Amino acid sequence: MSEISNVKKIHGIKTTDKATLANWFKLMVLGRALDDKAPNYLKQAIGWSYHAPYAGHDGIQLAIGQIFEKKTDHMFPYYRDMLTAISAGVSAEEIILNGISKATDLASGGRHMSNHFAKPEWNIHNVSSCTGNHTLHATGVARAIKYYKSKGVAISSQGESSVSEGYVYEAINGASKEQLPVIFVFQDNGYGISVPKQDQTANRKVADNFTGLKHLRIIHCNGKDVFDSMNAMLEAKKHAVEHSEPVIVQANCVRMHSHSNSDRHELYRDDYERNYAREYDPLGKYRRMLIRYNRLSIEEIEAIEKEVKEMVKAAHKLAMAAPDPDPKSIFDFVMPEAYKAEKYPNGTHNATGEPKKLIEALNETLKAEFHHNPDTFIWGQDMANKDKGGIFNVSKGLQKEFGAKRVFNAPIAEDFIMGTANGMSRYNDKIRIVVEGAEFADYFWPAMEQYVESSHDYWRSNGAFVPNVTIRLASGGYIGGGLYHSQNLCCVLQFVRAV
Repeated sequence: MSEISNVKKIHGIKTTDKATLANWFKLMVLGRALDDKAPNYLKQAIGWSYHAPYAGHDGIQLAIGQIFEKKTDHMFPYYRDMLTAISAGVSAEEIILNGISKATDLASGGRHMSNHFAKPEWNIHNVSSCTGNHTLHATGVARAIKYYKSKGVAISSQGESSVSEGYVYEAINGASKEQLPVIFVFQDNGYGISVPKQDQTANRKVADNFTGLKHLRIIHCNGKDVFDSMNAMLEAKKHAVEHSEPVIVQANCVRMHSHSNSDRHELYRDDYERNYAREYDPLGKYRRMLIRYNRLSIEEIEAIEKEVKEMVKAAHKLAMAAPDPDPKSIFDFVMPEAYKAEKYPNGTHNATGEPKKLIEALNETLKAEFHHNPDTFIWGQDMANKDKGGIFNVSKGLQKEFGAKRVFNAPIAEDFIMGTANGMSRYNDKIRIVVEGAEFADYFWPAMEQYVESSHDYWRSNGAFVPNVTIRLASGGYIGGGLYHSQNLCCVLQFVRAV
């Protein structure tokens, strides 16, 4: 009884209420029905070429979806977050449309890999297959949430193995430095495909890698248990909103099946381990608990299970009848249209007045744009410290005139600079961002991951999102600096492509 009564309130509804508990059960049964059905589409050559089953992550995924508030919060789910999406309100039909890559798929119009769930109108964002890099985007949008004084949070979800990625550390370090309302959920099932977590990190709990960071709270929970997960996510959101600080939620889960439909876990997990995972099925535990504590009768539970079967059948029928993407549409949303110049619509004008140095022209243009659009921001390396405006003085005077919230230094972490620009621009369409990507163009290489991410967001989202980001880099041989100070980045890129 204590496990149920321990849960507090969600959206003002007491969670011991029978209707709430029944709804959670319905969501969990629906999610598992689709999780089990997904591989059949591949067997029938209908689609769902990639499916990563979530079974064993039921508690934490239900909780993430339940604390998410549409259009106020921003969610960045990862490829195993099927129940997270369903719990947040994505329908069975929408899940199947994504899985079988239909033109009406909300996440990408069938362009993206299956199992990448999104609903842009609700701020459930389209994320990449590069595991963990959306931590930067969540951090960036959390910066906007704080700046515009919203009451929402950004939620980033991932497996524990992807926390090994460098950009994850950059995101959490930056979020703690800026004290941003973002929740990083680590769904720890012990494996990165076949790689056990002891090969990933020395700490048994990967969240403990971040215990030294200031302004960061870490919460541990049992991701297999609905109530412990719900308490953890409620507390995480409350803390992030009230204290404007990042929170890590480390959820202990179990992977009941193979990593994906292209993996065979019997090759690296013995019978005992696989049987243990099945025995501690979170859905089965929750079902038994509802009966044991007389929250629902067996008849009521079976009625819900029957209702879900009919829901899945109807969703399947509707999704199968939906149109496939037109092959010709592959060329749509490759590049957004260029902004049309208002002052010089033809792209040229008759020069008047005294000629200016390029640095002066850049500085004056930035100031003019900052005056024109109050939703313009700039950050980067060594470009906002008192009277110094970077090593070339391009940003000189900007912070003094427009303030440290719009003009500020970033850590020397190029992925962070670029990735948070992508994320912040997701908050609304008015935002315009300039980033000093690196002091010299040669040092931009670490940001190439996020540069590539930003370059195909427009295509991958089927035109739903394009980052409003301008990247400024200094390149050329003027100072004769040699490698990393004078190389032309464009020439290097052309060379790489030619090779």
